Amino acid sequence: MLTIGEVAKKVEIAIGAIRFYERKGLLKPAARSDQNNRLYSDDDLNWLVFIKCLRETGMSVEDIKKYYDKVNEGTSTLPERIKLIQDQRQKLLKDIEEKEAQLVHLDNKLQRYYRGENY
Repeated sequence: MLTIGEVAKKVEIAIGAIRFYERKGLLKPAARSDQNNRLYSDDDLNWLVFIKCLRETGMSVEDIKKYYDKVNEGTSTLPERIKLIQDQRQKLLKDIEEKEAQLVHLDNKLQRYYRGENY
């Protein structure tokens, strides 16, 4: 079992974020030590890594909660979970495409500057 500080360091998220996810129901309530400190399992750690991934792709806390609820309902919800992940994947691909277009614009501007142009 890992303390909240150890988990935060391993996942590279703030302790406050872990508490927030727990309050929002994205993470089951932590086990407690004799000193009442939160303790997390490797499964909790892995789930937090995935939450971080989903947040970094722009998935909302509300959608992660829907996904988490579906996970807890069991394998009968696999089609719905697949759809949620596929939709997020498509959004991410669109974001990447937009970022690539922005990068082209920046590169074009730099090329003009390297040629001595002033615009």
